[in-house]
Amino acid sequence: MLFKIIGTLVVGFLGGTVAKRLKMPAAFMTGSMLAVAVFSIITNEMFMPGSLKVIAQVVSGAYIGQQVSKQDLLNFPKLAKSIVLLMTFFTINTFVMGFLFARFFSIDLVTALLSCLPGGIMDVSLISIDMGAQAEIVATMQLARLVGMLLILPYWISFILKRLGKDEPKPEPEKSTLKKSLTFGTNRKISNNLLILVVSGIGGLLGMYLQIPVGALIFSLIFSCGLKLLKNTAPLNNKIRQLAQILAGSIIGSTFTLDSLEQISQLLVPACLLLGSYLFINVLFGFIVYKRGILDLRSALFASSPAGATDISLIAGELGGDMPKIAGIQICRTLYTIIVLPILVRLVVNE
Repeated sequence: MLFKIIGTLVVGFLGGTVAKRLKMPAAFMTGSMLAVAVFSIITNEMFMPGSLKVIAQVVSGAYIGQQVSKQDLLNFPKLAKSIVLLMTFFTINTFVMGFLFARFFSIDLVTALLSCLPGGIMDVSLISIDMGAQAEIVATMQLARLVGMLLILPYWISFILKRLGKDEPKPEPEKSTLKKSLTFGTNRKISNNLLILVVSGIGGLLGMYLQIPVGALIFSLIFSCGLKLLKNTAPLNNKIRQLAQILAGSIIGSTFTLDSLEQISQLLVPACLLLGSYLFINVLFGFIVYKRGILDLRSALFASSPAGATDISLIAGELGGDMPKIAGIQICRTLYTIIVLPILVRLVVNE
C-alpha cells in the first residue's frame, strides 16, 4: 500500500511538472490530477488515502489567508453592497444550474451543486471529497470553468467595451494610505513559512474538532488571515502550495475509473451552460455597478469573473483595472465560496 501511495505521488509530481512546462492553468493541480487519472484508468494501481486531504486543506487555507491585506479591508466598506449583490448572483446561479444539471444530466445533487461553485479548483475539489461528492466530476467542471474564463475573459471584456464605446483609458491606481511596514520573516523564509503552517495547522485541527463541514480549510484560512493582519507575514512559499496541489490532484486522480471516464465525456454540455451563466452574471453585475458609479466598467467586469483571484488580478493589471478593488471583491468571492456556499449546499441536500 505504501508503495502505491509513493508511486501515485511520483506520477502526480511528474504530471504537475509537465503541465507547468506547458503553461497550463493551475498546472500542478490539473497536471497531477490528469496524470494520476490516466494511470489509474490504465493500470488500476493508483491509490491515495482520502484522509491526506486534511494536509492539502490546511495548506490551501494558509495560502488564501495570506492573500488578505489591510488595503483589502479598507476597500471592503466601499464595496460592501456590490459584494453582497455579486454573492447573491453567484448563490442563485449555483442552485439554479446545480438543480438543472441534477435534473437533466443524471448528476447527483451534491456533485451538481459543488460543480457550480465559483471557487478555485483545488479548494472546491477538496470540499467535494469532504462532502462525499464525485470529486472527478467536480474537478473537471471546475477546470472547464477556470480554463474557459481565463481563455475567454480578455476577449469578452474587450468586445463588450468596444461594442459599447466604453473602452476607457486605464484608471490610475489608488494611492495607499497605509504606511509601508516591514514584512515579518523576509530574511527568515523558513521560520516564516513554519509559523504560517503551524498557526494554520492549529486552526485546521480546531475546525476538525468542531466537526464543521470543510472545517480544516475554513479555520486554517481564518487563522492564517489573522496572522497576516497581526504580524504582516511574508506570503507562504508557493512551492508549498504546489506540493499541496500535487497531493490534492493525486487524491482526485486516483478516484478515476473507466466508468467515471464515460461520465466525464457527458459533461461538455453542462460545462458550456455553466460558462454561459457566469458570462451573463459578469455582464449584469458589471453594468449595475458601473451605472452606480462604484467601479469603471472594465474593473466591474474583471471583479465579477469567477476565475482564480490571483489570475484575474494579474490579467486586470495588464489590461487595465482598479486592482485593489478587483482583488478585494475576488477575495470575498473566494472566502464566500469556501466558507458559506458549502454550508448552504449541505443544508439543501440534507433537507
